[in-house]
Amino acid sequence: MAKAALACWVGLGVVLLSGCGEGDGGLRFGGRVVSHVGTYGSGTGSEAELDEEGTLSCGFEYGDASKQGWTSQIKWRFLRQDGDSDVYRIDWTFRMKDGASVSNSKEVSFDGKESVQAFANHWQVVSIEPQARTEYVQ
Repeated sequence: MAKAALACWVGLGVVLLSGCGEGDGGLRFGGRVVSHVGTYGSGTGSEAELDEEGTLSCGFEYGDASKQGWTSQIKWRFLRQDGDSDVYRIDWTFRMKDGASVSNSKEVSFDGKESVQAFANHWQVVSIEPQARTEYVQ
């Protein structure tokens, strides 16, 4: 009887302790995914709130025949917590107006304090920027 009671208490302790630790395993930091046209911090581009997963469609038409327009698709997904950072997989597809395209994927660590530049070329820089996390109540 004592062994059964001890086994129950040990089992209960394991269940209670398994809920302890670092957060719930979800994302911890607020931010936004930003498409900067041309150079980082250009003030031209688009953005979306950083969430568990999301997409951002971007593009730029210069209105100047000597410059070629482009579009891009950015997708991200939260993967895990790693130390003091949240880790995301970011997929980026960049297409020139003439149809030439390039795709790339990478994992980035975001600590909620520092900006992270994920991708860059001559036309676009993709970054994650810190921002207070917004909680939606429905």
